[in-house]
Amino acid sequence: MTAAVLLTVGTVFIVVPQRDRLMTLGRPLGDQREQTVPEKAVGTPASPTALNRSPPPPSFPRPTDYGVYALGDDALTELRLLPGRAPDARVAISAAFRLPGKVSLPNGHPEFIVFRRETTTNILEHAEVRVIARIAREFSAESAGKRIDDNDSWVIRNFSYPYRSSPVPDNPEMYRLHSEDPTLQLSPGQYALILKDQSYYFSVGGAIVDPRQCIERVIATSGTFYSACKKRNHAL
Repeated sequence: MTAAVLLTVGTVFIVVPQRDRLMTLGRPLGDQREQTVPEKAVGTPASPTALNRSPPPPSFPRPTDYGVYALGDDALTELRLLPGRAPDARVAISAAFRLPGKVSLPNGHPEFIVFRRETTTNILEHAEVRVIARIAREFSAESAGKRIDDNDSWVIRNFSYPYRSSPVPDNPEMYRLHSEDPTLQLSPGQYALILKDQSYYFSVGGAIVDPRQCIERVIATSGTFYSACKKRNHAL
C-alpha cells in the first residue's frame, strides 16, 4: 500500500507541470496551426485604376515660365515690363516712355498671375492697375499744337484700381491678383499693373472714349504742364 501511495503521488507531481503540453499534444493539428500561425493584416488591395488615377487638373491655366501674366477667358497673356521705376502714386504724370509693343487682353475684367522665384518669401498683399494716357498734342514755343509721335508719347497717370493678392495653394512661387471690386470692368485703353517699383503694360481692346486716356502737353519757360484732350482727340 505504501508503494502504491508513493507511485500515485509521484505521478501527480509529473503530470501537473506537463498539463498544458499534454493538452496541446492532444488537440488536432488544425487547432495548433491556428495558434502558431499569425493572422495576416486584413485590407483591401489598391486597384490598378486607383493607383494610376491622375490628379485633377488645376482650376485655371498655369504658366510654366517665370513672369507676370493676365488671366482672361481661361487664357494667359504675358505682360511687358515698362522701362524705369514705377512712379509714386502721388505723382500725377510720369515721364514719357515708349510702349514695348501691344499686349491686348480679351476683356476688361482681368485677373493676374505672378510667377516668381522670390515669391516664396516676398508675396505682395496689394497691387494696383493705373491708367496709361497718350500725349496726343504738344504746345511749345518752337511748335504750336504739334502732334506727338505715338512711339514716344505715353505716360502713367495716378488714376488707379486696387487689387488684392491670394496665394496659389499648391505652388508657393505663384500668387493671384484680383480686383477689390468684383464688378470692375476696365474701359478700352492702355494700363499698367504696378508691382512695387515695376510696371507691366497691357491694353484692353475697343474704341477708347475715356477722357483720362488722352492728354495734351504744354512746355513753357516755367515748366511742363498737362491738360485734358479736346473731345476730338479721345478716339485713339
